[in-house]
Amino acid sequence: MRLMMIVPNYHCGGMEAVQGPLMNIGPLFAASAALKAGHQVTFLDCTAEDLSIEDCLDRIGRESPDVIGVAARTHLVNEALRIVRHARSRFPKVRTLLGGIHATFMFREMLGECPEADFVITGEAEVATGQLLDALTKGAPLNGVPGLIWRDGAELRVNPPGGPLKDLDQHRPAYELIPNWDLYRNHINGERSAVVQFSRGCVQKCRYCSQWKFWDTWRACSPEVFADEIALLYHEHGVRYFLMADESPQAEAEVWSRLLDALISKGLKDAVFGTCARAKDILRDRELLARYAQAGFRLMLLGAEFTANKTLKTVNKEQRLEDTALAVKLIQDAGMIAMVDIMLGWNNREDEVVQTLENLGGLSADYVCFFWTTPYPWTDSYKELMAEFGTAPAYDNWNFMTFFGKGVDQKRAERELVKFYVRYHFSPSRFFKGWFSGPLPRRKLYRQMFWLGVRRSLVQLYPWLSALLAPKNSRVKAMHYCDPRHRWLAGSNMAGES
Repeated sequence: MRLMMIVPNYHCGGMEAVQGPLMNIGPLFAASAALKAGHQVTFLDCTAEDLSIEDCLDRIGRESPDVIGVAARTHLVNEALRIVRHARSRFPKVRTLLGGIHATFMFREMLGECPEADFVITGEAEVATGQLLDALTKGAPLNGVPGLIWRDGAELRVNPPGGPLKDLDQHRPAYELIPNWDLYRNHINGERSAVVQFSRGCVQKCRYCSQWKFWDTWRACSPEVFADEIALLYHEHGVRYFLMADESPQAEAEVWSRLLDALISKGLKDAVFGTCARAKDILRDRELLARYAQAGFRLMLLGAEFTANKTLKTVNKEQRLEDTALAVKLIQDAGMIAMVDIMLGWNNREDEVVQTLENLGGLSADYVCFFWTTPYPWTDSYKELMAEFGTAPAYDNWNFMTFFGKGVDQKRAERELVKFYVRYHFSPSRFFKGWFSGPLPRRKLYRQMFWLGVRRSLVQLYPWLSALLAPKNSRVKAMHYCDPRHRWLAGSNMAGES
């Protein structure tokens, strides 16, 4: 059976604007299972290729798949359903499949809105994808496919979930399906990049986050298998920049230490890794941080989220601002770039935004990335936030770049953020520390990020400069603001994304 995995076209700035086009590896994991089961699979990333619906349909017609599987994360949902509707209209025999975190929690809403969607796979899709294709090939019953939601005439059937995958070594992404690696060149250093995943799940249960609910438990693949995967991408595909999609990869100290050893043994001298990290794991590993850098880790992103310890406790974030500040210093002393994520708009007040900016100076991070509070419907904080924010916007705006509340003028706030960036990064002490201190790899990466940040800030303040300063494949055609009066053209409307 022929399967075509599709990532819908969507651009909103954020991480894409800073780091460049990022591959969605969820469909690649599912595709790997289909390949193992003996099916033919192709991969189409409409975001990376910036394809219209018509372009996408032309590609579907060219490949003639029996089934199209469309990624359906929240911000992609509307575009995913448009692809499904148009594909069914033009190719009546094609079967349509949706998957992803939004599809997992909101499948009834999605299937109710889109009768052209035949199947939804909830949770981790690797096993179910292969079994579904096998059943369709043989004309076998579908009630044994784990986590499958399917239509039985007018009735919706909901199969029991399969549960978390236990052996991640058996389920690795099908990177061999990437047709053109030059689509994923990093904006920071211009090198080919890949999104990789070592572990799944998070050991924290923050009230605003949906990842721990989707993955259920924390698991990692074998460090040696992961290191082999990195070496293959490095040698066979020329990848030099690796962005880890893990929520808390250092959660188990012994497993993480083995991974550092495995990566160091590969001798990938110019490989650059970026990863999330918890402050408590950095504090635990203070004696190992030199090995982090030796293994190629250069960008460490700490989820600081808030600058008020009271708020951190309220949302079940197991850290204090003081912990993050110390972790930042340890990362910098080890020759790496320390970045922090900051969430804005939680209390729906502009004075909170101002206070947050005033508190950030004490962190002394190399870079600060902001994102807006985004109330996903299945999180513990959803009802509380929506009671404060009011009516939710369309799913297109569920992107961390759009603020849903009415208590903050987003456009004005973001212009203040740009001014904050200028004050923060051009302060003499921070400027000279970044440019002239630490080992050469840190200084080089810092300078590359600095000039990229300058360009992004200029585009933010003066949108008409986008055509001159923004890389062509990172320009955003329309800003995403909840208030339609604030739609304007620019290259990005925030500097970072969680």
